[in-house]
Amino acid sequence: MHWLYLVLFGLNVISTILGRPFRRKSNRKLVVLYGHRLTGNLAAIYEFIKAFPGLGMEVTFLALEPGYHRQLQAQGRSSVLALSPGCTRCLVRADAIISDHGLHALLPLLALSNIKFFDVWHGIPFKGFDPDDFRVQHHYDEVWVASPHLQRMYVQRFGFEAEKVQVTGYARTDPLVRPHESARQIRKRQGLPGERKLVLFAPTWKQDSNNRDVLPFGLDGPTFYRELNDLALRLDSIIVMRAHLNTRDAAFSASDHERIIQLPYARHPDTEGILLASDVLVCDWSSIAFDFLLLNRPTVFLDVEPPFAKGFSLGPEYRFGAIARDFPEMLSFLERYIDAPAEYIEEFSDRAAQIRHEIYGAFADGFAARRCVERLRAHLGSGSFSDP
Repeated sequence: MHWLYLVLFGLNVISTILGRPFRRKSNRKLVVLYGHRLTGNLAAIYEFIKAFPGLGMEVTFLALEPGYHRQLQAQGRSSVLALSPGCTRCLVRADAIISDHGLHALLPLLALSNIKFFDVWHGIPFKGFDPDDFRVQHHYDEVWVASPHLQRMYVQRFGFEAEKVQVTGYARTDPLVRPHESARQIRKRQGLPGERKLVLFAPTWKQDSNNRDVLPFGLDGPTFYRELNDLALRLDSIIVMRAHLNTRDAAFSASDHERIIQLPYARHPDTEGILLASDVLVCDWSSIAFDFLLLNRPTVFLDVEPPFAKGFSLGPEYRFGAIARDFPEMLSFLERYIDAPAEYIEEFSDRAAQIRHEIYGAFADGFAARRCVERLRAHLGSGSFSDP
């Protein structure tokens, strides 16, 4: 079905190329967002544009899957199905496309249209990349990154032209530093307990290592869940298991223990909200660590083999918290930091602040989405930020 979707999507793109010479001018600029889901940086930019009608911009998400398209519409969000004739009408009108994970069938529009293209890669990476991984994005008008450090990485290591890489900050981090909901409100919305401490367990997926186990340290599912559940009972806490969107490992979601809750990405896409509601994070090489870094809360890294064929972009030295070399040490760290987070702050806050400054500079200030939209205005010549 996925390949059929891409074929139908491609036919709409061909129709777009034929139709764009006849497009009518409009006073309102159309910004199209494209990615796996309307989450993260894309969602933050979407919400910002919607909040300021005076910008003279319309914004919509281009959805590849019919089910997800219907879901967005039910939420009252603007969505266009890539398989429908409406996709052609949308792309004929489009002034800009912002993506966070490549283009798929949209690729011909890079060379055969005057649409402006912008990239907001979906995570700050531990994972190693090289210029070939960004061969599509090299042809974009701009790439928006989190800090001057990331800007240098994109130029020196990934081969981008310096003027194409603009530092905006990551729009997805805005609600982490300027939250518009309390932790209690988020927990209620996610169906989580309001009082108990929450430990978020969020490892990365198999990536380039097909033999990699999602559960750490060679543990079998029953042992892993039993030990975690016992810990949560002793400390009157909750363990939240969050599988990566690409995780297909049944063992990761095989728990029916009373203190373990599953919040997979596919059904709970609000990652930033879940981070705000969590007291402790356990992860391995997932970029989610760099989002949680902004909260200055206990973070435990699992010292497991990295699943990256091309090494690191940001190396192991960027693990800013406690590093667990085995399962008993992981449990020990959790026992300490759930009850006494101040011990973690005393031990790791200086190191975390240093890494935060390097990765984000002054750009994790809650205004990254605004800076992204400022870059759009610079290219599209649209309106102002005046309130409606």
